[in-house]
Amino acid sequence: MAYNITVRTNNKSDKGFNIVEKTVWHGGIWSSRNGIQKLTMDGSGTSGTLRYRNKESGEHFVVALGVHNYKRWCDILVNLAPKETAAQRHAFYYNGGHAQHGMLWKQLPEISSTTSAGTRVVVKYLNESGHDYDVLITIS
Repeated sequence: MAYNITVRTNNKSDKGFNIVEKTVWHGGIWSSRNGIQKLTMDGSGTSGTLRYRNKESGEHFVVALGVHNYKRWCDILVNLAPKETAAQRHAFYYNGGHAQHGMLWKQLPEISSTTSAGTRVVVKYLNESGHDYDVLITIS
């Protein structure tokens, strides 16, 4: 059974963040239309990430979204090394030796984090209807 996560980004900051990388863990695809991202996954046990980057400062962060044991989850990775990518970090969610692995089990509906540069990122599942989810990412 497919799952869909529709993602809208609201950048309230004065920093120009753009999506520079998208990843999917086993069985899914990202699509984009009019600035809205959509992650379609083949079933539970998969996820996707979006890496946002500010071109001027190089500041970047990763938002992870997925479904685990038939329930949604989310996470934010901030203060990444300059050359660290979403592809490198995505696998950590599925490796029991990393802290990110626990986020699948927390299955949070909302999470926030602040970068060392002071950028606040909030990820919130707004609603869910069956296997369809709406997510708002706010950058401030």
